[in-house]
Amino acid sequence: MSDFELNLIALDIRKWDLEFERLNIKLFYIFHDEEQISNIELTITDLPEMVEEFLSKFRLEGETFLRNSIPENGDINVVLANETFLNQKLSNYFKRILMELNNPRRKKGQSRVIYSTHMDMYNENQDISFLPEKLRFQVVLNWVRKYYDNEDYVKAIDPLRKLIKIKPDYGIAYKWLARALKKSRKFDEATRYYEKYAEVDQSLDALYDLAKSYRKGKQYEQSMEIYNKILKENPDDKEAQIGIAQIHYANNENNHLKILDKIYKIDKEWVRTWLKEEFNFRIYVSPKTLLTPIQATKYLGLDKVFELTQKAFRNDIPSHFNPTKARMNFFKEELDNWAYIYNRYKLGEKEVVLHPELIDVAALMKSTGENGDEADDQTLNPSGKGAKPSSKLDEILAQIRQTKELKKIAENYQTRNSSVRNSKSRKKKGPNNNSKVVKTENKNKNDGNTASANDRGNLAGSTGKDNVEPAGSSKQSRRSNLQKKLEKIQS
Repeated sequence: MSDFELNLIALDIRKWDLEFERLNIKLFYIFHDEEQISNIELTITDLPEMVEEFLSKFRLEGETFLRNSIPENGDINVVLANETFLNQKLSNYFKRILMELNNPRRKKGQSRVIYSTHMDMYNENQDISFLPEKLRFQVVLNWVRKYYDNEDYVKAIDPLRKLIKIKPDYGIAYKWLARALKKSRKFDEATRYYEKYAEVDQSLDALYDLAKSYRKGKQYEQSMEIYNKILKENPDDKEAQIGIAQIHYANNENNHLKILDKIYKIDKEWVRTWLKEEFNFRIYVSPKTLLTPIQATKYLGLDKVFELTQKAFRNDIPSHFNPTKARMNFFKEELDNWAYIYNRYKLGEKEVVLHPELIDVAALMKSTGENGDEADDQTLNPSGKGAKPSSKLDEILAQIRQTKELKKIAENYQTRNSSVRNSKSRKKKGPNNNSKVVKTENKNKNDGNTASANDRGNLAGSTGKDNVEPAGSSKQSRRSNLQKKLEKIQS
């Protein structure tokens, strides 16, 4: 009889049915030196019964796999690795789930929910150096996968670095790390890992990713070199051809149209899809003619600026957002080229019609991106001469920051407004005995004062303290002044 070891790596609760008291669990485990993935159904009962049922079904998965993969194996004995530790881990996990389902603090009518949907057999704060290398690799790979599935790229960076240390020849880890760094705004380091990915993996996909990384980083010479290398091996490669077309377009060279026409004759739908989803219609060569949002709205024949900004943030039309001044700019040449390509390759049901007659073309400003208002174009010059252009993600993040600031201002305004109302309500309730004593004391002090009320008012005016209320002003006038100030803050 042969013993086969089962190593549980992680589990995910994919869905639950509280009516039939069932859980659907996805298992990740190592068996026969390979990672396996299975799904099991588990009954929601008492804690010991749940653990026992899980272990029984887990062992059965291993036996079934062996019978299917090794039909002539004879007697099979499946052993659970670290069974004592596994029992403890499962007991703590299912106990937490039962507590979440039977939460006594749940509000009346609130649905029962399971929040702890994932369990790692080995946590990231544990020392796993005692594990065999293959198992250690799979454990760390599971950490990476967990964060990638949730699009939490920042948290995926450290596990990916550990993964590369364990297995330096695992090419896909370099690609994932490069993507995670790019999402974290670390572009230079991301490019270095794309280079490492191409070096280790040596696949066509790795070359595509590296060329694209260079191109998006405005390193056009390096990008062109890789695209030409691909075309040398495969002259009909569409991805490399259209990548070169993108470089020509960004440099405001007309060669891109010949390349696009050539591919369009072979595969129209592929070109249309690429132009809609991948092509960047920004031009990175000055001078360009700056359009305000109002001018761009008229030029495109739209009714409202809101329609224009919606299209811009969906990346349907070329635009530039200045996060410092929260200003969106457009350029006539980019809109001209976008409309021409849109119509030439039939990217939409209707043709784009531009309306130069609705704007004063002669009065439009040529932007150099080096001084004056032209520096508002962050794509040409985001933070001074020679700076790198901002990406669409910069623009979206800036919009989010701006929205948060506006919310904060609104909350501060609401707080001040509520405190003013509270103070007024306290005044309306009338003075108590203590207030009478205070008023009497204040009156005695005022009697000994030689300056009259009018003199104090004149003195306040002469010292420039405009916020001092003149004596004799009514409550109504003070309330009116306060309301004007609040309206000014709100606007």
